[in-house]
Amino acid sequence: MKNKAEIVRSVYLYLVALTGILMLVFSVINISNNLLNFFFRQGEDLNWLLNSILRSVAFLISGAFFFAYHWRYIVREKRIGKRPDSFELETIMNLFESIFFYALSYAGLMIFAFSFSGFLSSFAYVQYIEKPVSEEMKEFSSQSQLQINYKYVIQNLISMAIGVILWMICFAHTQKSYAKGEEVQESKQ
Repeated sequence: MKNKAEIVRSVYLYLVALTGILMLVFSVINISNNLLNFFFRQGEDLNWLLNSILRSVAFLISGAFFFAYHWRYIVREKRIGKRPDSFELETIMNLFESIFFYALSYAGLMIFAFSFSGFLSSFAYVQYIEKPVSEEMKEFSSQSQLQINYKYVIQNLISMAIGVILWMICFAHTQKSYAKGEEVQESKQ
């Protein structure tokens, strides 16, 4: 790698891919634990279980997207194994500029992931109300009541938009710097 910014790019791509895989793994573990708690519950709060499952599903979706999108760049740019010497990407960014923009890109992705998780759980908040069926038998049946917390839905939508915009601006800047670097390299030849 001729440019130190190229090292930062590789670290960013692999870090986000790793984060995506970890989000997938921990989401599956959390979903399975929560489903077990749901089916074999012993007084656990159903609201908490449902919200936890929804957050895990959100992280599962986000993690799958993060991994697939960034892994595509890794494979396309042949960062796996050896690549031919003739295939070198050049950028016009210096080391600190690349660290700054890739760190902001990563922060944007994390803001989006956590906001998406909050969005799903705030949008589908279910409150279970126990109502007596009969006085003599003192049986209880659960009736669910769907409540939407509009304040949190809007807050999380705004956060998701900010995260996506931050990621798009910073990642687009890094992609443009590689395109300009290729133009500079072609003009030298």
